[in-house]
Amino acid sequence: MDLAQLYYFISVAKNRNFTATAAEFFVSQPCISHQIKALERELEIDLFIRNTRSVELTVEGEIFLQDAKNIVDIMEQSKNKLKQSKGHAMSLSITHLASPSHIFLPSIIKRFRMRYPNIKTNIYRQDAYQIAQSALAHRCDIYCSMSQDMMAITSLANKIIQADHYCLVTPKDHPAVGRISIDYSKLAREPFVFFNPEHAVTMHQQILQICNQLGFSPRIAGTYNVYEDLLYAVESGFGITILPYRTKNYMNNNLTYSLLDVSNISADLSLAWEQEITNPAVPLFLDLFWEYMQECPDQFV
Repeated sequence: MDLAQLYYFISVAKNRNFTATAAEFFVSQPCISHQIKALERELEIDLFIRNTRSVELTVEGEIFLQDAKNIVDIMEQSKNKLKQSKGHAMSLSITHLASPSHIFLPSIIKRFRMRYPNIKTNIYRQDAYQIAQSALAHRCDIYCSMSQDMMAITSLANKIIQADHYCLVTPKDHPAVGRISIDYSKLAREPFVFFNPEHAVTMHQQILQICNQLGFSPRIAGTYNVYEDLLYAVESGFGITILPYRTKNYMNNNLTYSLLDVSNISADLSLAWEQEITNPAVPLFLDLFWEYMQECPDQFV
């Protein structure tokens, strides 16, 4: 039995609905069902009467509900003590993609460190592949990366925090970029530079889908591991590229960012964390993150 199962159980008892609980905790409905069934197996009782239209507590479930609430209340009291002590002797590790997260993540981390100065906060910049490997190895507490990559890791809870569209990135005087629209017929003859596909699998696949929809196959002249090198290559004339539109806010350079005529492919960014939370600093950070999102919604739309 763990605290996450108790939180899920109390929520299902309140909502009388597994789907509503899944939405409340940003996890899948099968995840909630699996955790409740695991709790029932451990307790050796049925907590709910399930049918196609409703979910009701059993007599045993009603009895256990009060005990579960008491346990959670004790945990909440402990969290409050931690807040009052400013997180003594705790640590939090965050790994992130640099470009899409740089608009909001430094401000959030700064606020977190001010509110909990005794929590040791470690931040790591990694590419999408490295973040996925870190998540699979449970190396960090918070992961900020491509949503598709995070959703593929079943041990993580995942919330999409930002959606973005793809754009063509070129030097400002590039002939394919006109005042009104992009001349897609010219792109097939252009050299492209991309991220290393081994380190940005989802983005590389999406970009190839975009090119296919636009009617050409990109001629790849080079690949790079980090944003700075890729944008530097475009600015230096090695080729043009396709990236999420928010990249234009990442670096000041002499480049043009032109939105592409593709609306069904987006570069979604997610915040992810372990479904079974064992680090008490994680809920403190998540609460602060949601608080910041409500205060600054323009940074996430």
